[in-house]
This record gives sequence, structure tokens and C-alpha cells, in this order.
Amino acid sequence: MTAATWGPTYLVSQDAVRQTVGLDDARDVVAEVLREQALGRVAMPAKVTMNLASFGLKAWNTAMPAYVPSLVASGFKWVGGFEENRARHGLPYLISVILVQHPETGYPLALMDGVHILNLRTAALNALIVRLYARPESQRLGIIGAGVQARFAVAAIKDVLHLEEVRVYDIDAAAASRFQADVEAAHGVDVTVCDDPEGAVVGTDVVITATPATTPIVRRSWIGAGVTAISVGSQGQEFDDETVLGADKLICDSWEQCTHLGELRSFAESGRLTRADVYAEIGETVAGLRGGRESADEFILVVPIGLGALDIALARVVYERIAATGDAPTFRFFET
Repeated sequence: MTAATWGPTYLVSQDAVRQTVGLDDARDVVAEVLREQALGRVAMPAKVTMNLASFGLKAWNTAMPAYVPSLVASGFKWVGGFEENRARHGLPYLISVILVQHPETGYPLALMDGVHILNLRTAALNALIVRLYARPESQRLGIIGAGVQARFAVAAIKDVLHLEEVRVYDIDAAAASRFQADVEAAHGVDVTVCDDPEGAVVGTDVVITATPATTPIVRRSWIGAGVTAISVGSQGQEFDDETVLGADKLICDSWEQCTHLGELRSFAESGRLTRADVYAEIGETVAGLRGGRESADEFILVVPIGLGALDIALARVVYERIAATGDAPTFRFFET
């Protein structure tokens, strides 16, 4: 191995990531990785989360390693949520970096921002979920949480469904109003700001919760027949017990990952849910191993806790394009 062959390490900013990949790239990567996962061809240990609340910090960090041989993608993501960032430091809530490695040598090929990649792959995954499990005639989207991921979700889903209305609720009314203005301007979709979460759920066809909530927000009684609900938040339970346990079909991206974090963790730990209660992992449907929606009246709850393999695979695409152009600063950890 020589430095000329394996180095240097590219340092890729968020702006550079934005200029290098988009939603179309994310759609392709998400489908490929989930298919490979279902076929047993992805290495992806369970996430390790470090919650710092007991130390007086309103913060958490999660490590997400993965290897996807078909895409020559190896590395890990380090992501954290910091509740006081915006108000006290002028920084975003989420901070994330991704290390892309050479799978054979471990050489650090690139260190890059992970937040835009997270937003892209989450949006692409939401759109894939809607395509696989929502009623094709769905037109009304309800969103709890008017943050960045909600904006990305609309951008991706509008290419799958003919959206007539988006309803949104956020605990911060100003954030909901900004979401309304931004989405209507960007996508020409009517957005209704709701005064409570119930208003954003009742009468909709697809429901997305994208919040840092640790206690349930959505009640089963609000959800009608034929709805597809997606729990995007990863910090706790966004749907009440009756919603989770009463779904006609429960879908997740990885049962193993969901037992450690997010919507299903407490159910798995208490034994109220086991892998046998999960109809399918999303990749199984992508790979044709399990079906999707089977009737118009099914209530389907999907829990995509978020897979490091998706981030690493999309980061590999970024690396390959940056390396081809050399359009990023570089750094050498060592000479060989």
C-alpha cells in the first residue's frame, strides 16, 4: 500500500455533499441496500447509543457501522442530537459525521458531513415505504414535526403520490408556519397548519411522525382504516400502545436495530412484541420475499429506525464522485 494509491483522505463539507448527491441517488441506494440486507449480504451491527442526560447534558450520540459489499461501502456514522444547539449555540439539532473506509485495508478514504445524507436517505426511505405499503390513491399526508426531515419527506413523497393536501402540527407554531410557507412555495402543495396533533392525523391517508418525542403523541382512535403510518423519530415512542399493538401489519427496517432504540424498544424489552409479530422488514418486500399492502382497509405501521448501511452506502457514492474530480480538501493521517 502506498499513500499515492490509498490516500489522501477527503474532507467533505455539507455543501459539497449537497452538490454531489440528491434524492435520485438516495432512492437507488436505499433500494439496493435494503434488498441486500434482506438477502443476508450486509454487515450491520446494532447501533450503540450514548445518552448524556444523566450527566446534565440534553444530548445523545449513536454509532452506526456497516459494510455493503455490493457497493464496496464500508465505514461508520457518528450522529447526535443536541437539544440546546439552536437556542444557545446557533447550531443545528443534529450533528453527524461519516467515515468512509477502504473495506480491505481500513484506510480512511473520506470524512464527511452526515446530516444531508441522513435527510436524503430518510426521505427516500419514506417514499419507498409509501410506494410499497400505502394505498396508491392516497392524497392526504399528515405530519407531526415540522423540521428538516418533514420537508425532505414531502419532496420525496410527492413523486410517489398525487398529494392534494399536507397537514402539519408542531409544538412550535412558528416552525409549522415556516414549514407551510416553504412547502407551498417549493412544491405547490396546499399545507394546513393544525392546532393539535389530532388535527394533523384525522382524515389523512399517510401519517409521518418526525419528532424527538419520548412519549406517545398519536392515538389509535385518530387513525382510520387504510392508513399507512411511519414513525421516523428514533428517541422514543411516538404512537400509543394501542396503535403499535393494534396495527394490521407491523413493518420495520431491522427488527434487531428496533429492539435497541425507538418506537419498538419498550415493546421488545417487555416481551409484548417479538420478531414473529413483525409482518416484514422493508427489505423483504423490496426483495420479493414478503408482500406489501394486501387490502385497502389495512392499517399498516412502519418503523424505519434508520440503518447505518444506508448512510455508508450513500457516503460511498459521494466519495467516488469527489475522488473523481478531486474537488475537496484533503488530509493525510500517515505516510506509507
